[in-house]
Amino acid sequence: MSYFKQLLLFFLAFAPILTQGQATQKKFIVPAYFVAEAECYLQGPFDGDGSNTIIRFENRNTQSFSVSPIIESKNKLLIKIPDTYGAFELIIVDEGNNQSLFLPVRVVKQQMDFDKTPKPLKRPVDFEILIQGAEKLATSFSLSIINKSPHVISIQGGNTQNHIIRSTEQTAKVSWSGKFIAISRDPFYIIGTLEQPAPTVKVANY
Repeated sequence: MSYFKQLLLFFLAFAPILTQGQATQKKFIVPAYFVAEAECYLQGPFDGDGSNTIIRFENRNTQSFSVSPIIESKNKLLIKIPDTYGAFELIIVDEGNNQSLFLPVRVVKQQMDFDKTPKPLKRPVDFEILIQGAEKLATSFSLSIINKSPHVISIQGGNTQNHIIRSTEQTAKVSWSGKFIAISRDPFYIIGTLEQPAPTVKVANY
């Protein structure tokens, strides 16, 4: 049995059993969702030593992954999410102060769909920014769009835009659609940035 599994079994075995109606102290604060390839903070009771903190995103159906704290203080730590998306169970184990957390979370990823070498046309061309992994996640997403090639294309509504994309539990697809007009045949570059939310979701310490 691996060291990681042994450590998880230890915390599961000695975690306090909560009876119905028992109050729990709110200690961990996590984002409403995680953004792939972005850095984010997790707030909680840490010992300030990142070398003894285990952070694992576990999913039986897709690729699970572990991350190490980039920096860690006694009340928060910084991590970076890899290039992935989906539903996971977030597992945090801090050996230094015997704190642990097991929480369902979601990782979302931005995908842009357009032809990077368009033909000059007088009519607008559709393009879409899809937020993968956000289906049926009831929240809002902040999206910024910057056209880095205004001499090649012109985006309707302006070459710098900010949008709020809203999703509900019934949303089957989360996306934003735009239009641009091609000015030349040269390749162009659009930057779409999905903002990483601040830690605002309070969860009980297990």
